[in-house]
Amino acid sequence: MSDETPKSSPMNNILVLALVVAAFAIGILYTKVQTLEKNNAQQMAVVPAATAQVAAAQAPVEAGPATEAITVSGVTTFSQKAGAEICKEEGKPVVYLFSTTWCPHCEWIKDTFDKVAKEYVAAGKIVARHWEIDINDDILTPAVETTVPADQMAVYSEFNPQGSIPTFVFGCKYFRIGNGFESQQDLAAEEKEFRTLFDNLING
Repeated sequence: MSDETPKSSPMNNILVLALVVAAFAIGILYTKVQTLEKNNAQQMAVVPAATAQVAAAQAPVEAGPATEAITVSGVTTFSQKAGAEICKEEGKPVVYLFSTTWCPHCEWIKDTFDKVAKEYVAAGKIVARHWEIDINDDILTPAVETTVPADQMAVYSEFNPQGSIPTFVFGCKYFRIGNGFESQQDLAAEEKEFRTLFDNLING
């Protein structure tokens, strides 16, 4: 008696082929669905970020005080507040430098400003404040302060609403944000403008 291998019918072959094609089609469909869901999630994440950027771009930028042409000869890096009255303490003009301990631009100008300010203070000509606002200390005084007085922070906010540093405010009339001659590494030019403005405030 001989062994016989049963032959597969054409119907069985067609059925197997149909199952393979169906499985392949389901795999492709599943992949497309996953891709669409991923793209939708990414778009939903991008839209709020883009909206926030547009809102930030459209938000009004706070400006400092209105200015007028500076009337001090030889001064090129400061602005002059329009119609300003010189702020004084005990009859002396008050000059401010607002900086921080970590700012490299503040570090660059620090010693020059402090030297000139201390000289004029010692001569009884001005009142000077150098606030390092990250530690709330006026480094021109021997005491260690822990709070910047509200009226002096108001001066900083008025002349520099953006809050950048260093910020110079001399007599609540002349002001500058940043250094004027750092790119040239010219501390002598910085000192000259400081002295010119101090003298103008004293004699004005």
